[in-house]
Amino acid sequence: MWLPDRLVAEVNDKVRAFYVDWQTCRYWNASRRKGEPIIFSGWYYAHRGHEHGPFKSKSSAYRDAWFRVVCNQEPPTLTGRNTEADDERERARIRAKQRGLGKAKREAARAYA
Repeated sequence: MWLPDRLVAEVNDKVRAFYVDWQTCRYWNASRRKGEPIIFSGWYYAHRGHEHGPFKSKSSAYRDAWFRVVCNQEPPTLTGRNTEADDERERARIRAKQRGLGKAKREAARAYA
């Protein structure tokens, strides 16, 4: 995902983004004490002594850091984008389409019979 240079510069001024590869994770996890969390590979960012991550891509780490650190707000999520009415409308459209396909098949069968 492409991010504007302005956004990347704002994030770089406030946080440190870094990648942790699987070999490093394997080493850290092998030497961790009981009760310590497991480290996963991926992109992280650090702000004021706290690490956030892992993220699958660098752009997703930067996006999260921009919302949380620069804008001081929660990043938008995909849940809650559709209302219940939107979901019901979509289900009704699919049911109508399926009924239409069944009717078209029956009419085609009658025409060839």
